[in-house]
Amino acid sequence: MKSLMVVLWALALPGAALAADHGPVFSYATPVNSAREFSFDTGVIGRYGSLGTQATSVSQIGYGITPQITVTAVLPGTIGSGSLPETRMAGGGEWEAGASWRFLHSVTSVGKRLESTASLGLVVPGPQSDSGVLAGLHRAPGVAATVASGLASRSQYLWLGGGYTRFAEADQDRRPSTVSWSAVYGYRPARLRRGVDQWDYRGFAELTGEHTGGVLRGGSSVPDSSTTTLWLGPSVLAIFKDVAIEGGVQGPLYRDVSTSLYGHERIRFAINISYLKYSSHASSR
Repeated sequence: MKSLMVVLWALALPGAALAADHGPVFSYATPVNSAREFSFDTGVIGRYGSLGTQATSVSQIGYGITPQITVTAVLPGTIGSGSLPETRMAGGGEWEAGASWRFLHSVTSVGKRLESTASLGLVVPGPQSDSGVLAGLHRAPGVAATVASGLASRSQYLWLGGGYTRFAEADQDRRPSTVSWSAVYGYRPARLRRGVDQWDYRGFAELTGEHTGGVLRGGSSVPDSSTTTLWLGPSVLAIFKDVAIEGGVQGPLYRDVSTSLYGHERIRFAINISYLKYSSHASSR
């Protein structure tokens, strides 16, 4: 655990978790950038298991084309050689570029809105080699699609989302397809609901799950390489003007995983910093 904390400290400045904008850190959510608004996320997600540790840093840049459409680019980096299952909820090592479309935005009452956002991205292998059961695979690009819906008010938030990622085959090898899902409840206490010139706080309970298919190697599926896991944990978000800082931790509720291939993944945790740059023409959410 001590060595894991050293890795996290080294990655905290150049890296990023999965959170975008002012949503949860592990899960799917609906926010997009306003028109002509830039966003930058940087942080790290760590995974600690009995067969090794990994920390993935991710830098994500977003730009609002319209008030409902945002384009993003994601550049990750990974330290560690743990034998851990494929994941989209805890940071993969692939580079990604895509777009998000908020196709529903309905204000139901003062300060309360219902939103839905869909995203589609191209995923390509990064420059770093995989570890564990994925090591040595011939790699190919893939496609990642997600959809999330949520209800947000001044004090409470609820998001439900799901995603699917599939990779192409290369020389009879293919990394596993992933089905992922999440549910988030957020609360913003009245005593911590402050103006733009003070820190504003909210907390989330994040439930995430994943199912990965089998690893294909040389035209044959690797035995017992498919996995199903369910994770739960809290995260806390602090916002000051155009800067947001968030951290969270998750533990396993359910694991259907081959311990000979992947061991026991015991904990996931994340630190993320977001910056939003509003132009003079940016429209408000």
